[in-house]
Amino acid sequence: MTKLVIDDASQVLLKKLPVFMPDATLGVVRSLSPNDLQAIGLNWLMVNTFHLMSQPGEKILKKAGGLKNLMNWPGFLASDSGGFQLFSLIQKNSNLGKITDEGVVLYSGPKKQKKTLFTPEKSIRLQFAIGSDIKIVLDDFSPPDADEARLETSVKRTIAWAKRAKAEFDQQLQARQTQQLPARQSSRHTQPAQRLNPRPLLLAPIQGHNHRKWRRYCADALLEIGFDIYGLGGWPLDNNDQFDYQFAQFNAQLTPNKYPRFALGVGSLENIVRLYLMGYHFFDCVLPTRDARHQRLYVFKTNPKALNLGEIKKIVSNNQLDKIFNYLYIGQGKYQADFQQISEHCDCPICQNQQISRAYLHHLFKVKDSSAWRLATLHNLRTFQLLIEALSR
Repeated sequence: MTKLVIDDASQVLLKKLPVFMPDATLGVVRSLSPNDLQAIGLNWLMVNTFHLMSQPGEKILKKAGGLKNLMNWPGFLASDSGGFQLFSLIQKNSNLGKITDEGVVLYSGPKKQKKTLFTPEKSIRLQFAIGSDIKIVLDDFSPPDADEARLETSVKRTIAWAKRAKAEFDQQLQARQTQQLPARQSSRHTQPAQRLNPRPLLLAPIQGHNHRKWRRYCADALLEIGFDIYGLGGWPLDNNDQFDYQFAQFNAQLTPNKYPRFALGVGSLENIVRLYLMGYHFFDCVLPTRDARHQRLYVFKTNPKALNLGEIKKIVSNNQLDKIFNYLYIGQGKYQADFQQISEHCDCPICQNQQISRAYLHHLFKVKDSSAWRLATLHNLRTFQLLIEALSR
């Protein structure tokens, strides 16, 4: 594990690492309240700028004083730029829009006559309206089968957009600092503006797919522009379409250790362990919440509170991660009369004091009661947080 240098401006936001943040796309983790999330130890959420632009919209977010106020969330927020969703829509159906050097153009209306331009600058302005603590610049990513020309366009556009986003970010910061100065103050006694909140951090994803040349080119250019955090942009896959850990490690080595690294969209339990040991600090993923809704639960085989970073390193070096955690498919018939708690090594609300048995959760899913989602989601997220706590020891 590499030593991370934390500067004063980032002290509060980077105090506790590593971090796993569930995806709260529209400002909500489905079926859970902010109090539920706090109760299981979560301090960070990932939200989506593109979706929040549509609902509740920029006007309401500004009127509320940001998303944290709207949802009464006392923790931290990271906001995705919305680029992935935009590009996915257009790649699936080119009639929905197009990608230009200026930004992403979206078509709407009966004859697609209405055009909406989503630019790097607009993405940053929206993220300031959200009030997120980590803001992610709009980037261009190409499909895995992209040829050399498309890849070059993608990387160079990502760099150009990042430069524009950084300029807008700096401008927004300056405007807010000016607004916080006292109304009347002589120049002789003028003091630096006091920030009401920690300065937000700006993240730039490194693009280039599995091409080392373009990844390095992208990283070097982004480092020259200067960002607070650098992200693993795009999932690196090997020839068997499995996550390529060697390439993820190469990507981590492209940035100095003083910068935090974010494994964007990466977040299975194994991913988190292996990438944290490589030098990644932030993780977000839909897996624990989506799997919970699909009746797939995560369980520890050993007490996670007895684990620490040193022991986990030994387990990884011996290739024995499968001895730490397992999966439980609660919808299977064998759990119909299984009256054990979900996991003896979990302290989530449904496992502590054996409040909810496997049989009862199985029953709740069978009768399609909404509480099944909530209980399973609480359990899975607490399991992830227990792993994070073990890695931090």
